[in-house]
Amino acid sequence: MEKYILPALIANSASLGVHWIYDYEYLKELSKKQSLLFMKQKIEHFDKAKPSFYVYPNAEIGDVSVQGHILKWLYKALKENDEFTPKDYEKLLYRKFKPGGDYTGYVESYGKELVYNHLIKDLRQGVDKIQPMDHQLVGFMPYLVGKELGMSNEDVFEFTKVLSEDEIFLECFNLFDVLLERIPDLGMKEAVKSIIDESPAGFIDVFKKAIKMDDTNQFIEEHAGRACPIKHALPVMIHLLYHTDSYEDAIKASAKIGGASSDRNMLLGVFWSQVSEIPKAWQDKVKI
Repeated sequence: MEKYILPALIANSASLGVHWIYDYEYLKELSKKQSLLFMKQKIEHFDKAKPSFYVYPNAEIGDVSVQGHILKWLYKALKENDEFTPKDYEKLLYRKFKPGGDYTGYVESYGKELVYNHLIKDLRQGVDKIQPMDHQLVGFMPYLVGKELGMSNEDVFEFTKVLSEDEIFLECFNLFDVLLERIPDLGMKEAVKSIIDESPAGFIDVFKKAIKMDDTNQFIEEHAGRACPIKHALPVMIHLLYHTDSYEDAIKASAKIGGASSDRNMLLGVFWSQVSEIPKAWQDKVKI
């Protein structure tokens, strides 16, 4: 898990203490008093920061978000069993997230919808299932696993379709491959610039703004967002890749932005880790 999974999990864990605090001004002031990284979620921070969502009260330093757990589960399953299928992945998520399942923690909307679909089938309710069309960053967990294990993007997308059938994810997988290939040769800034016009059509204009605008908060308020949907997270990721100088710098900047920082950090961490070292002290903190 050295090349992709580990950098993603370390970056995810780093900002779990402030994950889902959306109050930028509060985080900016807090960052002047202490590091925002590798801290436990404290109810007093979430009470003062508005809006915020205190959903990991039992998480310890070194733990990961639910999407981090999904990344670990899928990687372990595919590494141990090369016949593990997308249907098996769906069953794995159901087993983890169902009432009484062996995951104890916050379940996001896509997990609840998957459980709902299984329960209405098991209980023969005769109502329509919810079509899997989630647009959160969880759709990239199979991509990161696939990169680690040398899978094709087409095969990876079959796993993503368990939670989202939107082909924008496959388009992004292919774009990310190009970015990963170019970063070592061109450096981060030039590599990011080089992929803008090759991006999915709906992202080209906002990606151009992402590299042009220096003021991060202004860019987010006017053109992106702090949440986990890809229409928010990917423009922020491009902005941070272009306007930071290292793995450590990017993760610190992302934490201060707020919102879905832990999940956004997984992609940031993977891209920056290709040309930037991960602090050894960070590696020692994370529970793999």
